[in-house]
Amino acid sequence: MTYNEEKAILKKLENSTEIDYPKDKLEIFVVDSASTDRTQSIVNEFIKSFHKKFPSDKRIIKLIAQPKREGKASGINYGLKYANTNSEIIIITDGNAMLNKESIRNLIKHFYDEKVGGVCGRFEARDTQGTSVGSGGNIYWQIEKLLRWGESNLDSCIHMSGEITALRKGIINELDTTQLAEDFDMAVTIRKKGFRIIYEPEAIAYEPAPTNIIDLKTQKKRITIGTLQVLFKHKDMLFNQKYGWYGFIILPSHKLFQLLTPFALIFMFIFTLALFIINSNNLITVLLFIEIFMILLTMLSFALTLISLFNQSRILNFIKYFAASNWIVLLGWMDFVSGKRIVTWKKIESSREF
Repeated sequence: MTYNEEKAILKKLENSTEIDYPKDKLEIFVVDSASTDRTQSIVNEFIKSFHKKFPSDKRIIKLIAQPKREGKASGINYGLKYANTNSEIIIITDGNAMLNKESIRNLIKHFYDEKVGGVCGRFEARDTQGTSVGSGGNIYWQIEKLLRWGESNLDSCIHMSGEITALRKGIINELDTTQLAEDFDMAVTIRKKGFRIIYEPEAIAYEPAPTNIIDLKTQKKRITIGTLQVLFKHKDMLFNQKYGWYGFIILPSHKLFQLLTPFALIFMFIFTLALFIINSNNLITVLLFIEIFMILLTMLSFALTLISLFNQSRILNFIKYFAASNWIVLLGWMDFVSGKRIVTWKKIESSREF
């Protein structure tokens, strides 16, 4: 999927043609949603030069130009119409996500199990510029990968990353174009239909991490709104034992509680402060001291960033990332409640800096 990806598309095409997979079983489609830059011309030039350089390579590499930009879900639906009728597995990846050579083989192997409907690869957000935002994000993704591995072994992993995901053709014939988080909606729908979603850590997609708070805000706020949309759409699955551990534990704990975290933190501080004022004891005093200390430490970590001190401290970077993420979740809630939901993706420029 692409939209104005002239910075990354050539590298993406080169990466895609270098993947280790039988050439007669692989079709490479670039679904472009009405780009206004040179993306489409770069794709066409690459296709011509590739077949000229490798005349014996009969792989299908094709540009599918969507006439109007209507969001990623719409673009995926548009591209699915062109897939070979004999295709069994659909792999979706972003225009700026680079895959390891063994990625497709490692995704495909799980589909020999007929109970598997989707496979989520491993997303690696690379901190290419050594920023505190990128460093904090790396720690977050280390935790996320551990959670997905555990969820996959228990039942199904929570998500299908848009950077690298595979699904069995026919389970979902058309994505819901009203959803901002189409990859999350896809995963929940697959599990709702009785199939499992497996996490495959050896199928890797590399992508530069956001390097500044503005790009992080754009990315995280959209994810928050999209996640809320999906949770409301599939609210019947929450805490529902009909859908196994996924509905009963994984979905609410990994997604619902995550979006309630900033409210819980605010409530906990107000509640502790109220107890301290009304009837303090040693336990309440210690709890309040810890909470105030963490607030001051967070403020200090941001202040140090402004004067470029301790930018390489993993602990301080994670504290900043955690605080910023929860602030952005609150902003996402505000946009969701007010009805601000735009399905077209606002590109993060810093994640195109390879």
